[in-house]
Amino acid sequence: MTNVTDFLRENVESANQEEEIKFKRFKSPFKIKGLSGEDVTEIRSLATKRVLNKKTHQYEQQTDQNKFASEVIVASVVSPDLRNAELQKSWGALGEPEKVLGRMLTAGEYNKLSEKVMDLSGLNESLDDDVEEAKN
Repeated sequence: MTNVTDFLRENVESANQEEEIKFKRFKSPFKIKGLSGEDVTEIRSLATKRVLNKKTHQYEQQTDQNKFASEVIVASVVSPDLRNAELQKSWGALGEPEKVLGRMLTAGEYNKLSEKVMDLSGLNESLDDDVEEAKN
């Protein structure tokens, strides 16, 4: 039988772990943090809109997966500060932190950053992995 103390906040590892990723083209590393379930839920709601289904004439929730993924990555980047006006101006994307990141990084760098963010936030873990780990 499990003990409830195992689940108390002070006995659980923080979900907001941080990690650095170094890309050759930049002098300093990118610093990212893992997101909590609450953070991800909030981001998902921002990327979701109500859409009228023309067949059923009912409104349905539709999540823009690209927007969701880019917002998760932006929310995870601690450094550089993608909301910094000087950085945004330098990359020609005032008020658009997701575009700053897209313009700063090559496709490969963006993919590597994305994978690290998803791993750190536990979004790449499958249920099969969890079941297998629980069996062992």
